[in-house]
Amino acid sequence: MTGALYSSTGLSFGGYRDSAFGGGIEETTGNVIDLTHPLHVQCISDKVLVIPGGRGSCTGSQSMLELILNKKSPRALVLRDADAILCTGAVVAEEFFPPDTRDDVPIICAVGAEAFKQLVEESTETLSVRIDESDPGDVRIENGQGVAITVKNLLRLPNTLNVDGINPNSDAEALALRTIERVASISGARELIPISNAHIDAVTYIGPGGLKFIQRLVELGGMVQVPTTLNSQSVDRRRWRQMGVDEVHGTNANAVGDAYLELGCELSFTCAPYLLESRPKFGQQIMWGESNAVGFVPNIGMHVARNRVPNVVIDATDLIRTVLVPSLDDNDNDIESFFPAMGWLCGSLSDGGIPLIIGLESISHIVTRDALKAFCAAFGTTASSPLFHLANITPEAQEMSDIEGMLASCGDNKVVVSKQDLLHAYETLDSGKGDGDDISLVALGNPHLSKTELHCLSTLVTSDSRGKHPGVRIMACLGRQVQTEGKEDVEKLESFGVEFVNDTCWCMLLDVSILQMCFVQNDATAHLSQPPIIPHDKKAKIMTNSGKYSHYGPGLTNRSLRFGSMRDCVEASKTGRLANGEGTNLPVWLQLRSFTSRALLTIRKIR
Repeated sequence: MTGALYSSTGLSFGGYRDSAFGGGIEETTGNVIDLTHPLHVQCISDKVLVIPGGRGSCTGSQSMLELILNKKSPRALVLRDADAILCTGAVVAEEFFPPDTRDDVPIICAVGAEAFKQLVEESTETLSVRIDESDPGDVRIENGQGVAITVKNLLRLPNTLNVDGINPNSDAEALALRTIERVASISGARELIPISNAHIDAVTYIGPGGLKFIQRLVELGGMVQVPTTLNSQSVDRRRWRQMGVDEVHGTNANAVGDAYLELGCELSFTCAPYLLESRPKFGQQIMWGESNAVGFVPNIGMHVARNRVPNVVIDATDLIRTVLVPSLDDNDNDIESFFPAMGWLCGSLSDGGIPLIIGLESISHIVTRDALKAFCAAFGTTASSPLFHLANITPEAQEMSDIEGMLASCGDNKVVVSKQDLLHAYETLDSGKGDGDDISLVALGNPHLSKTELHCLSTLVTSDSRGKHPGVRIMACLGRQVQTEGKEDVEKLESFGVEFVNDTCWCMLLDVSILQMCFVQNDATAHLSQPPIIPHDKKAKIMTNSGKYSHYGPGLTNRSLRFGSMRDCVEASKTGRLANGEGTNLPVWLQLRSFTSRALLTIRKIR
């Protein structure tokens, strides 16, 4: 690729919006399926992609790998910020696959905030990205308007990591260590630190690349060196056949999980590992994300204390006081939908920084672990930030002296959140509003349900004598441990008609047309049945209380998504329709304008 020139004929210009690769780009076509992104429906294949960085799930590295192997990756990525997750997929392609794979690996470079701003604000129809013939590590970028910069190809950086004393015991460990060295160089790490446990996200089957990757580690004698849990895989391991999953897809999906179990990982298969007894304690060094087989991680990123310091304040003080507090003594249970909506909003406002979020301390008594779970999952869909702090709530922002220090570190970099901002977030998540209110499927458990949520769901469905509407399917994803421990609630819910799914989650349960694109093209013998869970009717609507699924679901299922609280979901399962608020589709807490309007609303209810 020396001397290759990629020009304006292939420009995908994302401006200031990060792009979610995992769940946001279809790996066999290169099409952007994230409805919230400016490049939605465009194809990034064989083009120069200009974005600040990746965001959302670390499955983005898997997505990059599959794009490369399918010859659908961009020719070059021009980023504002170095993105180790996206680079990991490219590094794995080069280290684990045949040498000719390199021909399809994109140039990846990070130009920094100032140069990126110039490219964005002085953008034209001309942009060239060229590898220097004398030094393949240098990349020259020109936009035809006098902006010309030379930066390094992140995939060709010299090794900075000191691995003295780390002696691989197998070919698998040697390969894993070499991969870690290359990824570490992107962040300039110079040393490795030991970890106490790991959680592997790359258990999903989104194409043959991920399966071949993990099978290679098994073949080379790999074994995990620390206690390691597994994220949700792509099917329910025990019931996928009776759920109607295609034989080829189900077999390959289980083969990925089997390979990780052969490495010595725990049989957990949950996207909520913090609900397990093995969850880490404050202060432990851990590796939660992609595969790490050697028990060490580079001493970079959030492992370094100075990198955990916030650099932007998100101020929700007035919003909480005027919008949420007036609702707290109301009997409506839809207050829970505030947390995913707020998480989604805070993620989008973070712009790659570490935010200190203030204002929620006044409602800390309702910020439960489940509320934080919903907040974090939604935050991750829009943020490229690896961490946030909630004043007086999260561990490092408990003491006033710590909070004052964080505020000082942010300086004048402050965003004040308005009710209009929150309204926009809610309506974006509730993207399927309109064209009728009928609901075909209620989807719960993304992330997996906790025991507390399971009991809350049981209480809601048994709160009156109404049964489930015959035209609605209600399903919940949860870990095996939670289902076993919540046996009494599970029995009540199954009597109502709730169907439970283990080992996988909603972001893996795709529409049949997407399955065909993802897997049939890679295996001509595959024969797909009708989708086992996603309604066959393209006009069908799915109801969920998950901000994460509301964000990814429309692109992953080709169906409309409605968003609300768990109570709204139960009501929809009983009535077949979404009924929310007083003659509107907004929750009561978001309708309130003042204490006076709340009083008027109470009077209307009494009448």
